[in-house]
Amino acid sequence: MSTLTKGEKWIRLLRAYGPVADNEAMQAEHVGKLAAHLDVPRLTFDHPARQLILDCFPVSTGSFRNVVLTGTAGAGKTSLCFDLVRALTGNSGEGHSGVEIIHVGTSAGQRTITLIYDVTAWRKKTNGHLSQDHVALLARMADSAFGESDEFFVLAVNDGQMHELFRALPTDAPDLVRTLERSLIGLHARGEIDSGERLRLINLSKIPSEQIMRLCLAAVLDRPEWICLDEESEKPLFSESSSLSRNYRALNSAEVRAKLIMLARIADVTGHHLPTRGVLCLLANALLGHPDARDRVIRPGIEANTIGKAGTAHKAALHRTLFGENLTVNNRRKREVYRFLSMLHIGDETTNDLDELLIFGTRDEELKATHDELVLPDPYSQRDPNFDALLRRYIRGDINDEAETAMFLAELAAERRRVFLQASQAQIQKHLLWKITVFHHAREYLEEILKPIEAGKSPARLHLRKLASGLNRIWTGLLLADNANEVYLATGLDLTTSPVSDIHLSQIELDSEPPGMEIVRGKDSGVPHAVLRTNGRQFLFPLTLPRFEFLCRVADGAMPSSFSRESCADFMSLKQRCLRDFQLKASSKSLHLMEVHGSGTIQRLPIHLSES
Repeated sequence: MSTLTKGEKWIRLLRAYGPVADNEAMQAEHVGKLAAHLDVPRLTFDHPARQLILDCFPVSTGSFRNVVLTGTAGAGKTSLCFDLVRALTGNSGEGHSGVEIIHVGTSAGQRTITLIYDVTAWRKKTNGHLSQDHVALLARMADSAFGESDEFFVLAVNDGQMHELFRALPTDAPDLVRTLERSLIGLHARGEIDSGERLRLINLSKIPSEQIMRLCLAAVLDRPEWICLDEESEKPLFSESSSLSRNYRALNSAEVRAKLIMLARIADVTGHHLPTRGVLCLLANALLGHPDARDRVIRPGIEANTIGKAGTAHKAALHRTLFGENLTVNNRRKREVYRFLSMLHIGDETTNDLDELLIFGTRDEELKATHDELVLPDPYSQRDPNFDALLRRYIRGDINDEAETAMFLAELAAERRRVFLQASQAQIQKHLLWKITVFHHAREYLEEILKPIEAGKSPARLHLRKLASGLNRIWTGLLLADNANEVYLATGLDLTTSPVSDIHLSQIELDSEPPGMEIVRGKDSGVPHAVLRTNGRQFLFPLTLPRFEFLCRVADGAMPSSFSRESCADFMSLKQRCLRDFQLKASSKSLHLMEVHGSGTIQRLPIHLSES
């Protein structure tokens, strides 16, 4: 590595965080070695859970706790264990065998801490069950958690695999280990952290992706090593025209950073948690990705110089590498962060207004002003210089074969993504740019639902009426009013799952006291809950962005089952639970048939059942 410059060493370290074949360096136990070898500090930030763990080991009192760290792979469990060892001993964590024992002097005497960096790799089975040695260790941990032992434990385990660990216990496992199992599983299910004074469960998946994104952006972009773009600009890798230089400036812009934080927030409200490793991988590839590189990620040295001199920086523009366009399909699919971005379909959805600007903006005087404001700006030279020629061929009708048509459509989608990334929030709202994603109503969800709730206020009644309308159309199968003042609870002739439910059971008035429908803050996540109330009972469900989008689309006229069968099935399940919780069922003496008027309002027609 002595032949590498300071800038190249920095890029070599950053590259190891990307989606490359040798990314074992992404494992905390390996990245430290690489950083030491390069003499470049690894990417670090003050993890939101760090203090929660340190609080469990106060040296001043010796009143330690046992800690179980859980979360998705790459959430930072091993790094937090290393930080704990460093804080308590001043030494770096060892972790070579996956287990480390340290001794800590406290005011109350010496304490022993056993750290298991990866429970999944540590556990060994005999005849399908945990070995006796492993059961004995869990028994010692249980004794410590519920007793007064001076030995303490830190266990790191991926989400879901904690259940597998305890399922592997032999039938004769000690009762205290079973108590430990019930305590940990209960804490995990309830979203709680403490069981008594000596046991803490920290679930890293509960840390908002938005917070992780902010920290990772600062950890990558605010490094002093980026001085290489000035001091080593004579090298093709660091020249002003290189894809790295362009992507760094674009990624460091206020608009793009804000966009990434917003997308991370959307990840949380769509059920996609973005772990630290995934976000760092995303950022490293956004900066260094290139389809012509051997691993699709630029390597410092001869390869970087060759690519830099080829003048192909536009092939690795940020709006391409950020979404993993430079990677193979399989490489994207195996990483949650790219599966999440793919689910958003940014740029894949078409809108007449934006496509008209992209295609005819320079040729139509009425469109030119808007085109010059939204499409023309390209401050970081990200636009494909070949797109104009392709556009002329499309307008003249010279694109005939399927391959060239597919290429044109792909380039058009890329242009939509470029515009979306560099647009300001005001431009996104003015030009309705969320419509080029699968979530047309994302802005309303973020601004009109989440923001008021976080400020302790209720969303505007206009939005509640729209959600009520969506619920009515899904739950009844009838084309009711697009702005409702009540939610109808109805069933069909089979009294259960009929797609058309026109037998009225009850209705919830939005303006009742307390409100019949309300959106409230979620208990342990950033997802708000919709609450329905009637007859002294209430029913609530998480109002995720996909559910909000589906309700709004249906309220605007989309047919529920044809727009999204999955969402439709989800809401039909919610309906059955709602009727069950409200204990509603049709009368045995009479039914009330719902007849829809032309305005979308209903009239209830009583049908008296004959007595036997």
